This record gives sequence, C-alpha cells and structure tokens, in this order.
Amino acid sequence: MDFAKQVELAGFPAGVAVTVREMPGGLLFRAARAGEEPPQRGLELLLTQDAVRMYGEGPTVALALERLKKVSEAGLPAVQADGTYQRAVFVGD
Repeated sequence: MDFAKQVELAGFPAGVAVTVREMPGGLLFRAARAGEEPPQRGLELLLTQDAVRMYGEGPTVALALERLKKVSEAGLPAVQADGTYQRAVFVGD
C-alpha cells in the first residue's frame, strides 16, 4: 500500500495533512491542519484490525480516507487543550 499516493488520490483540501500509524488495536489515521505546531484542528479515525480482516485492507483504508476527507471539507474539529483529538472508530461487525 502506497499511503502517500492514496492520500493524494483521495483529494484532500489544501492545507490538510494525513498520517497513519499502527497501534495495537489497528490503524490510526489522523487528518490535521498542516503548518500548525501543535495542530489546532484535526480528527483521528481508528480502523480496527477486525474491520481490516472482515472487509480487506484496500476497501477499509479507502473508506477511512473518504470519511476523513468529508470531515476535512466540512471543517475539522478543534483539538482539545490537552492535545487530544476527537476520534471516530471503524469496527468490523
């Protein structure tokens, strides 16, 4: 999976940076306003291992990126004062 290419193809709004990292529970995606340190607006989406197993990596990553893109277009939520991001979770059935 070429994550950078997938993000590019998803067509995020200008000024939004998207990252992903593995966690014990799955993949954690983060969309945040680029150029802010620390970021003031952003959203995390946890893609659980069960969802990846159930639906496949390609479709679930595409769905996660699409969800983050929609929120980015509508306006990313504020990051909490302690640096915590609002988080959505995509689980398998």
